[in-house]
Amino acid sequence: MEPDPILPVTKTLAEFVADLAWQKLPPAVQEEGRLAIADTIGGALAAVNEPAARAVMAIVEGETGPSAIWGTALRTTPRNAALVNGAMAHAHDIDDTNPSMRGHPSCPVVPAIFALAAKTGASGQELVTAYVAGVEIATKLGRAVNMPHYNKGWHTTLTLGTLGAAAACARLLRLDAGKTAIALAIAGSRAGGLVANFGTMTKPTHSGFAAEGGVTAALLAQAGTTANPAALECKNGFFDLFAGLEQVQPALALEALNERFDLVDPGNIYKQYPTCSLTHCAIDMLLDGVAEGAIKPDQIASIDCGVGYRCVSTLPYHDARTGLEGKFSMEYCLAAALVHGQVTFAEFEDEKVRSPAIAAMQRKINLYTHPELTTPESVPYDFTDIVIKHQDGTVFHGREQKAKGDPAKRWTLQQFKDKFVRCAAGGMGAEAAARLWDDLHRLDALPAGQPKGLI
Repeated sequence: MEPDPILPVTKTLAEFVADLAWQKLPPAVQEEGRLAIADTIGGALAAVNEPAARAVMAIVEGETGPSAIWGTALRTTPRNAALVNGAMAHAHDIDDTNPSMRGHPSCPVVPAIFALAAKTGASGQELVTAYVAGVEIATKLGRAVNMPHYNKGWHTTLTLGTLGAAAACARLLRLDAGKTAIALAIAGSRAGGLVANFGTMTKPTHSGFAAEGGVTAALLAQAGTTANPAALECKNGFFDLFAGLEQVQPALALEALNERFDLVDPGNIYKQYPTCSLTHCAIDMLLDGVAEGAIKPDQIASIDCGVGYRCVSTLPYHDARTGLEGKFSMEYCLAAALVHGQVTFAEFEDEKVRSPAIAAMQRKINLYTHPELTTPESVPYDFTDIVIKHQDGTVFHGREQKAKGDPAKRWTLQQFKDKFVRCAAGGMGAEAAARLWDDLHRLDALPAGQPKGLI
């Protein structure tokens, strides 16, 4: 096969991955890697009994191996563990996002590397380095293909997440640049994911598919499987089929490699609500407004909520009937914040979504595309604009572009730990969860073989 590439994207990214080492990571990137890994595992542990996670566990039952299914005593093969833990990591939709990727970078990558570490006996530094490699590949490719890729209805957590997980696993297996390129090419053939499945159990399972696909791609490359070493950029390759060669900007995938890490610039966005991140600015404004007395839930006459066009298309459930649909319903998330005064795991139980009080509040909400936010060019400037009119004539007006947990509204280290303990405590108790957090936050200090026994 003689590919005719635009730029040698696959080769260059593979060289970046193969050459990445702990010592080359800036301290801020090392710290962000530790935090993101811990945050992802905490969210996964909160989901061990979620139906989406249990369904995936059921299909791997009886298949034993060295890799842990988090939050259980079960051990299975690395590929199975990546599948299950990947689904768990995304089941509550409380895992991080990254603007460069337009998706969730950590929920495929972290389960993939921990599943494989049980086989390789990796050290903590190797795990964090592999994590950074995986996230950078997913986000750098996101820069190249978005927004055309996103606008076609692809779920980037699976499309780009599979490539990121493959890169991370290739780094963990210490594959050279040639075999890393093959792993990326194989991962490109595993990519998929329909936004049409948002609001169902298949959406979080996308993360499991990506994690498992990444493990499989790297292991196949290690075993000698062949693939097109220019599969990302050539005709009929990843860029062509998932976005269109006339639409992509491949140079953006290679820009500032080893100089600017997307993990810290623009940086991961961490989530305090178990909902689509596009609802978070609105939830922040409502909860803060109620706390400050500027919003009086029992006196609300109407709510107008203006958002970007991609928010309207990504949140299609205007009358959610299940908790999963509620995660992708701006109307439900706003109503839950006002009726319950919080947006936690409990608010996404099916019976709460269908409550009469919620229905009454939702009828007052008008969600619309803001006239300033109607084009792909406006996406970097997306904001949420809320106007609430009260029965007494008073009006609340808020506009927010960044949610709490965004780098612009950075959490303290204690806030990261508090979220982790809230998520993990249900299965192990608060004290054990706090100890696990401490271990994960010092992950780089653990020698070869120790990280696999943490969870």
